[in-house]
Amino acid sequence: MLNQRARGFGLVNAPDMQRYLNALYARIKTKAGVPAWPGSVHILANEALNAYATGAGNIYVSLPWLTSAESEDELVALLSHEFGHIYLHYHQLEGAVEDANTAVGVMGIGMALIKKTGQAAGWTQLDSLSTAYAVGRGLVTTVYSRSQESAADNFGLNLSMKLGYSYEHGTKAFLERIATWEERNQKLDKEKEEQLLKAIKQQSMNDAMKTAAKQPNNAVSVSFAQSTGEISGGINSAMQQIGFEVNKAAAKLRSDHPETTERIDALASAVEPFPEIQANTEPVIKPLRNALQEKRTAAILKNYALAFKAINAPKDPASLIAAKNATAAPTATHAVPLFALYSVLNEQPEANGRKRADPSQVLEANFSSEPDRAWKAYLERGSKLKDGRQTAAAKKVMESGLAYFQTAEEAWPDAIRFQGETKGWPEAKTMAANCGKTFRRMSQRCTQAAASPAELADVEKKNKAKTEQLADKMFKKK
Repeated sequence: MLNQRARGFGLVNAPDMQRYLNALYARIKTKAGVPAWPGSVHILANEALNAYATGAGNIYVSLPWLTSAESEDELVALLSHEFGHIYLHYHQLEGAVEDANTAVGVMGIGMALIKKTGQAAGWTQLDSLSTAYAVGRGLVTTVYSRSQESAADNFGLNLSMKLGYSYEHGTKAFLERIATWEERNQKLDKEKEEQLLKAIKQQSMNDAMKTAAKQPNNAVSVSFAQSTGEISGGINSAMQQIGFEVNKAAAKLRSDHPETTERIDALASAVEPFPEIQANTEPVIKPLRNALQEKRTAAILKNYALAFKAINAPKDPASLIAAKNATAAPTATHAVPLFALYSVLNEQPEANGRKRADPSQVLEANFSSEPDRAWKAYLERGSKLKDGRQTAAAKKVMESGLAYFQTAEEAWPDAIRFQGETKGWPEAKTMAANCGKTFRRMSQRCTQAAASPAELADVEKKNKAKTEQLADKMFKKK
């Protein structure tokens, strides 16, 4: 659980809502015949629609699931689906992949030492073997993950209905909400793409006009520059568009989840032979409504909404009031509200008064908050102190943070990078070696975090050479 608190803004401390969710989870485990299994439900301090389960038996759901769900049926469908991953031992795959990755890493180091391929700029047999493994692993795990997702859908449907909840208002509503969220994100991504393409075209026009300005000032050169800029912008925009489409296709191929519409259709087919299942059973609304309207829970949800609004628009004058209100009780020490206030003060320094104090100082209130302490608060505070050349204070903050989060693997790459920047890269490499021994699946990330800027530049140079060599071979240029 500490590891989840080291990701993003961590978890939301909402005791009353958690009691409600854990009561639902207890009913699910009892109906599945495993009431004594460990694990509980926790709330992610995340404004995206997100949910997942871990091998420890814990289920993590983001705030939007709680604020958007229209009935208890939907929440039970969500929790039953995530419990399906635990019940079906889905997480066993993670251990197998970790072992395989470690083996390949050891093999790669051995071959590099024997054949000195570690210093080679061109494509080698080691690169071919590593690439073959990575591609094969990706394809196999994707197929397995998709089959597990479908199995969890069926498991969740079966379990939620045995508990007396509606298919229409439960499992179907749960998947339809995911589909709506995905459609919304696709629209936002499309808007971002269009803005980027427009910026690329404009930049090409600006560059062409600047070049024309340096030449003799006449209508012909300006007209020519404008035409050249339009053509260049069109070409660059088209190339970027191709890149977007390639990335989308690759993401779809790699996705661990089947298409949401396919999942809905599959479950609709599963319940079709049983008309009574599809009957318009009344949804269970009152318990969820009561849980959301509980005084402390309602205040927490309201403050988080204000905080995310401020984080997304820190320059907006109204965000200062929103951020200050967000840090009122009961969320005065929570990471998200404090980060909102920090973000606004950072963008609106005049709001900090004449003293011009370091805005990141407000994050320290989170350090003493045991239930919702977040690694991000330590990282941001330490980084700002380092940037302000207060190295001793920065080290103290980061050491304190890592002492608390030392068993959270997600915190280590950041801590290693900070170690290299403040104490030297040999120290960072020693720390990375310890990280790899303690957390197998973090070995590569920790090693990369311990690479100095010079080493990273050298790796990038060699990778570019290898890519060019591989492209030459594929297209038979050499």
